[in-house]
Amino acid sequence: MTNAISDQDILDKTLTILIEELELDLDQQAVDLDADLAEAYDADSLALIQVLARVNKELSIRVPSSQVPGLRTAGLLVAEITRLRDAQDPDR
Repeated sequence: MTNAISDQDILDKTLTILIEELELDLDQQAVDLDADLAEAYDADSLALIQVLARVNKELSIRVPSSQVPGLRTAGLLVAEITRLRDAQDPDR
């Protein structure tokens, strides 16, 4: 079964979720993928768990909340979601 979620879909949706959950006054292009979410965007662990809950729901990709400490940047979060998508769809 082929997973229809493209890399661009993951990036766009993850950035949208981050912007909405962290209540950032930014557009997607302004989000620094390498910036520390806590330092640059005041994301605490509760906010990041909420982000993961939305990712789980909207992308149907389960990112365990135990991984929150390692997902310090938007880029790392996108990479982990992409890795989990690929693990769900070995033919990708």
